[in-house]
Amino acid sequence: MNKTIKCILIDLDGTIINSGPDLIDSLNFVLENQNIKKIDRRIIGSLVGGGAKVMIMRAYQHLKLKPPSNIDLLVEEFLDFYLKHCSNKSHLYLEVFDTLKKLKSKFKLALCTNKKQFITEKILKDFRIKEFFDYVLGSSPKTKLKPHTEMLEQCLNKCNVKAEHAVMIGDSNNDIIPAKHLCMKSIYVTYGYGKIEKSIKPDYAIDSFDEVLKVLKF
Repeated sequence: MNKTIKCILIDLDGTIINSGPDLIDSLNFVLENQNIKKIDRRIIGSLVGGGAKVMIMRAYQHLKLKPPSNIDLLVEEFLDFYLKHCSNKSHLYLEVFDTLKKLKSKFKLALCTNKKQFITEKILKDFRIKEFFDYVLGSSPKTKLKPHTEMLEQCLNKCNVKAEHAVMIGDSNNDIIPAKHLCMKSIYVTYGYGKIEKSIKPDYAIDSFDEVLKVLKF
């Protein structure tokens, strides 16, 4: 990769943290409260990526149910439960901690996720990796979520780095598409929850997070 890379933007769920078990538990908590059957854990990949509201709506669609009229209440229930249990069953993917430590010694690091800001902060603290990031950006009412470019642009601005000097690492279209729109380099992790369309071509694909070191010629 270009030796002028100065900053690395990194997604959270499905990229550095396997958060599926806790997300499914939170979703099923909400569904059970509505007397709806649980969602099978194996379909987690088709549900995550757009925040709690999107996850709930996708679950209803998967179960062939009409969209809930009380979606705002369900989102609140989901977030309340998830905040309390977000680190119970989740875990860092292999080599993430050591790789972040190595990357931090040479690059600016920014976390860029569609997960709520306050939950993101808690997870990073729970897994003791917050110190590796120069900037952490989760979702908020004022921010357009990925795949819109706004979140990536905000990270670049906060890190004082131009797009051509940065790379985005993630597991879905939500990460690769905005990076391409900004002419950033992109790295797709194949082990995550998301999938990318055949027409979306990341610059690199890796099967383990530590492979980013080889891509960056660290």
